[in-house]
Amino acid sequence: MKQLFKLFFLFSMCFGTSFFAQELVAKKGSFGVDTKNKIIVWHVANLEVLKSVNKNATAIRFNKKFNLKETTIKSFSYTNNIPVSNGNNYKLYITKLPLVHLKVNTSKMGNVFKLPFNFSFFNDKNYIESTGGVRYRGNLSLSFPKKSFDLEFWKDSITREKKDVKLAGLRSDDDWILDGLFNEPLRLRSYVATNLWHKIHKPYYLKKEPKAKSTFRAKFVEVFKNNTYYGIYQLSESVDRKQLKLKKKDKTEIRGELFKANSYKGGPDFTKSPENYDNQTIFWNGWVTRYPSDINEFSWKNLVEFSKLVVQGSEEDFIKNIESKFQISNAIDYYLFVNLLKTTDNLGKNYYLGKYDKNEPYFFIPWDLDGSFGVVVDGATKLETEGVLQNGLLKRLLETNLNGYKEKVKKRWTELRLKEFSNEALFSKINEIYNSFTEEKIYEREHLVWTNKLNETTNENHYKYFEKWLTERLNYLDNHFNKL
Repeated sequence: MKQLFKLFFLFSMCFGTSFFAQELVAKKGSFGVDTKNKIIVWHVANLEVLKSVNKNATAIRFNKKFNLKETTIKSFSYTNNIPVSNGNNYKLYITKLPLVHLKVNTSKMGNVFKLPFNFSFFNDKNYIESTGGVRYRGNLSLSFPKKSFDLEFWKDSITREKKDVKLAGLRSDDDWILDGLFNEPLRLRSYVATNLWHKIHKPYYLKKEPKAKSTFRAKFVEVFKNNTYYGIYQLSESVDRKQLKLKKKDKTEIRGELFKANSYKGGPDFTKSPENYDNQTIFWNGWVTRYPSDINEFSWKNLVEFSKLVVQGSEEDFIKNIESKFQISNAIDYYLFVNLLKTTDNLGKNYYLGKYDKNEPYFFIPWDLDGSFGVVVDGATKLETEGVLQNGLLKRLLETNLNGYKEKVKKRWTELRLKEFSNEALFSKINEIYNSFTEEKIYEREHLVWTNKLNETTNENHYKYFEKWLTERLNYLDNHFNKL
């Protein structure tokens, strides 16, 4: 008998449930109950064990008791919705994805100042509660009804001292992003693109910094805000000095640098390079400085000189100096990457420029990749698969063709098409996520709470469009790069 109780206790600790007669009790944080839309989402990591231990249960307690209707625990699955009732009829969805709860007074919420909020995260055995600050994030996305969030974790809401939290197997940090992906009908483009960059590109200084990442990493989660189901989100790390492992500033000199391509003012697309700058401001020529970040440490000197070389430098000076100023293999990978995705908003904005250490070259870091694979940032779909994207820097590298640059681009495209850019590799990942979201009813519950112009057609049609767009884009780029 003692062994039996120990077994029940073990299952309760590992799988988020307790067993009391015919009632199954869901563990705190593992579920969300949306009384408005009559939806319950419950994270269960190992469904088979839950069913075997609780096979006779006729009700589940999600704070309140819900009776099973027309089904039994034995028939539970990730691939159907389960009718339950507490006097009102609900649809219960069981998910493998981590569950996030946000509780905040949204009537005072904006995109500048962070408001105090309460946060919880549940994934298998990992349950986290914290306080922190939250604000809306984005520019165009602020007009979407499904908002994206910028999160910062605090030790308490009084001192607001920052606190690092480790989520979903990603890094431990105080700063996180929840991207609503509202402008992207299949909710997978950004995730696929981000993981693709990690596969094709590693920091050139990786031997010196083995933990350095080439951009942010991301995981899918499901979100409840103020106990209302908000659907699928992309939880992601931030791009910062810590993520890239850039060298910290010494007392006397700037070492690592990080700038965000913030607006179309000529700097990020390398078409304008004014010589005047002010180290007392975080802005210059469409850039915003991210590191060094202290007002007494801002330094635009190196970026101004680099921009001047690209925009105004003679052909002789450009050819002589560019390889020491910019990491060429990074330029090639980024050029091919943004052209595969056709991310029209990621060459004059929406990327980062980094420098590992003093006297080291700059390099590109991708950012905000939802406007890709045939969808633009406002959510419109355009079957335009021709044309090559570039900015002033990438264009000049091709035109000068220093040290056989064109041949290097062509060779790298050929290498990638045999591996990470092959039709088989690309569609394998896309299909894996699409099939999972379809079979596990993630699209179904997403569409229960969000409707917009993207929902006017079926997911099958959205997928067929994606498939057609990508196939035609690859064919076009094969012909283009073969002719270089």
